[in-house]
Amino acid sequence: MLMAALVVGLGMNVTSCKDDDDENNNERTPEEIAQDPYEKESEAADALYRLVSQLSVCDSLPNNWKTATFEPKAGKVLDQSQPRVRTIAVNNAAEAVARYNSLTGKDLPATTTSDTYTVKDVGTLQLNVGGAGTIATIDVDVKQMPQLAQLRLVSAADMGENGHFSGEPYYSFGDVVRDNDGCYWICVRPAYSPNGKEDTHWMSFHLIDKNIKTYTRKGCQEQKYPVDLGVNKEKMQYLAELMAIMANPMGYKDAAKQGNYFGITGLGGLQEAAMPVDSLVKQAKLWNENKIWEKIMPVGYSKDKASSFRQFFKTDYVNFIYEKGSTSGTNLTIKYAQYKDASHFYKNEPEYKKAIFDMKDNAFDITQSYTTLGLSKNVNDLLSEGFVVRYKSGYQLSSNWVFSPSATDSIPGVTTVHRFNACKDIIFDNMSYTKAEVRPRMIMAKDGKFYKSEAACTANHTAPVALVVYISGNAEASGNYGALAMSFAKVSGVLWDDVPNERDTVCIESTSENRKVWETQNNGISRTEKLYRDGHNHQAAEIAWEYNVEGFDPAAYGYSHWFLPTAGQAIMAVKGLGGQAGYNNFWTVSLSSNLNNELKAAGINTFDIECNCWTSTEDDMEKAVHFNPLKTGIVYITSYDKTETIDVRPFIAF
Repeated sequence: MLMAALVVGLGMNVTSCKDDDDENNNERTPEEIAQDPYEKESEAADALYRLVSQLSVCDSLPNNWKTATFEPKAGKVLDQSQPRVRTIAVNNAAEAVARYNSLTGKDLPATTTSDTYTVKDVGTLQLNVGGAGTIATIDVDVKQMPQLAQLRLVSAADMGENGHFSGEPYYSFGDVVRDNDGCYWICVRPAYSPNGKEDTHWMSFHLIDKNIKTYTRKGCQEQKYPVDLGVNKEKMQYLAELMAIMANPMGYKDAAKQGNYFGITGLGGLQEAAMPVDSLVKQAKLWNENKIWEKIMPVGYSKDKASSFRQFFKTDYVNFIYEKGSTSGTNLTIKYAQYKDASHFYKNEPEYKKAIFDMKDNAFDITQSYTTLGLSKNVNDLLSEGFVVRYKSGYQLSSNWVFSPSATDSIPGVTTVHRFNACKDIIFDNMSYTKAEVRPRMIMAKDGKFYKSEAACTANHTAPVALVVYISGNAEASGNYGALAMSFAKVSGVLWDDVPNERDTVCIESTSENRKVWETQNNGISRTEKLYRDGHNHQAAEIAWEYNVEGFDPAAYGYSHWFLPTAGQAIMAVKGLGGQAGYNNFWTVSLSSNLNNELKAAGINTFDIECNCWTSTEDDMEKAVHFNPLKTGIVYITSYDKTETIDVRPFIAF
């Protein structure tokens, strides 16, 4: 049965322990031991589980845990003559110490250089930072893992061809699968061979029966608390960072720009190449569009609560219960990590706390939902709301625990709910993009948004208006505009001006020196309006200024008026589309010869780059500048008689 691990609290109105309890009541009774015959509450069992859940394939200890053996899975055997030595990639000494802390449950500072950890009935770990050819070593003498003698912690560059694959991770941050128990699991760190990371890490907000401990003590209330969660502080940070990104992607992007999202572990200890910032932001958009929040929330967690969950990461603290509960005497202790706000996620600055309460007076039930009560023993140690999380590796999620990760294979035995690499091209084609995300060759649509293809416009019940051609800033002097788009439609066969010799004009004549000025000219709006309003019949300016797309109001979306581009803006456009400008007797701009084909292959079918179009730049009293992109890949930008009839293709700035 799927149990809901929702908002955590305690009940208060239950009969207390008997008054005649004697001092021996702090010892476990035979009845209590019978409920836990393998003494999983013991220090040895806890220590062993912490080790084998990270170094082997184990999500709970077997009945014979004291005599069982576990095959090491973490890391890679690089030297076949030393099969008991396994190598793991880390970024630096601080991460090596963090890995040791995860294995031992210690909280040593990042500057630690050596340490020894010993537990009776389990064995010893010995940390040494530095040494020839390593960042650190961890000597292992654990009787339940006789096949492991040492972990060598080295940089990824020192591991050679160690991964099962190269290229894209076979899962990405934020991917979601569902296991055979019906629980949803979130990928909080993908496998990434360039960093020597060969396995995925997954976390879930769902519990099942075997993760819930029912504990009774003579005269006390029944307790239900989480066990065998498999989480440690390092894995907790993976989840915390990812949830903050999913909840507030633009906040994450801002933090990334400032370099604040890389803590000791940062992005699961991977290079940004494993999932660039922009891709993570898009992944977060996909989470919202595909209602992933509603899927991953525990049973009974309302949509309103899911929305509140996201708000925690933006404005308030959030708590994660990541360690098993433990009892001592009549006290129950629940440990949790608290993040005060988004900045504490990005900077890896949680506060690790614990809630302790007396089982004589209070009952705790992890399967129940509370919204106002908290876990409390002391008034300064409250936990009003929190989420219980558990961890599995990709091997642990696998139905057979034996599989070879690749760039395409899924984990056996799970159902894919959301997989970024598998669906991004399809989904992104139908996504809308904001101004901040727009790129050249995208489409400005009637709804004021941007899309990657005409099919995406159709899927979103809108129509193409213009092709984005330039985004690099300083695009138009008549306002705060950094980008340009060229109308899909063009008007053919119009004059620039039918009375060119009857007016004074402000022009940039096509001398060798003046033509170089064209490239910086970006005042198309003011020049078009001047031509439109000066009392003459300026047909090209009139068409551009009066251009209209029914159902589309540029001002409503913060876009400019339609206008004739200047020669400089025409150069911006072809450069923005991938061209290279050069100057000879006139400007020529070399575009990819297959640009039309590239646009059509990308789903932009009704836009034809080839057109001989007017600009608003005058060459002299009788000539104006035109630009002419050809399918041969050459763009001419030079003068043309004003009385010739050529096309107009209006521009818009945003």
